[in-house]
Amino acid sequence: MLEQGVVRKIISPDTVEVSLKKTESCHKCRACNDDGAGAVSIEAGNAAGAKVGDCVEIEIPTGGVVAASSIVYLLPIAFLLAGYLCGSLWSRFFYDSDSEGLGVLCALAFLAASFVAVRHYDRRVRRRGSLRAQVLRILIGPEGV
Repeated sequence: MLEQGVVRKIISPDTVEVSLKKTESCHKCRACNDDGAGAVSIEAGNAAGAKVGDCVEIEIPTGGVVAASSIVYLLPIAFLLAGYLCGSLWSRFFYDSDSEGLGVLCALAFLAASFVAVRHYDRRVRRRGSLRAQVLRILIGPEGV
């Protein structure tokens, strides 16, 4: 998704904070931080060399955000259910009992493992920068003229 905004702050030599006008699609996306005054801000890669006050065009990746959200929210639920199932089957197979305690214990262990997996995924995505907004170009004027 392409958006136009104004650079408000330089965070590091390769990262800037860009302020954007809030649009209808902002309610669905949630990639930016809402300031409550009709504008949103987002951190973006600054390969174009933008400075504070520059009007810029940025690209916000959309497809990857949906996939990442699915992993972050659905993976722990899947691990929790799989852990309970494994624990229950293990209890039945090895102990000939229907103890829910082992199922719950395994569910919690699998849930903890899912948090480790999600954290590893988060670090990998941050290192690659594939889900990070990027400044594509510096616009000459506020209208891009």
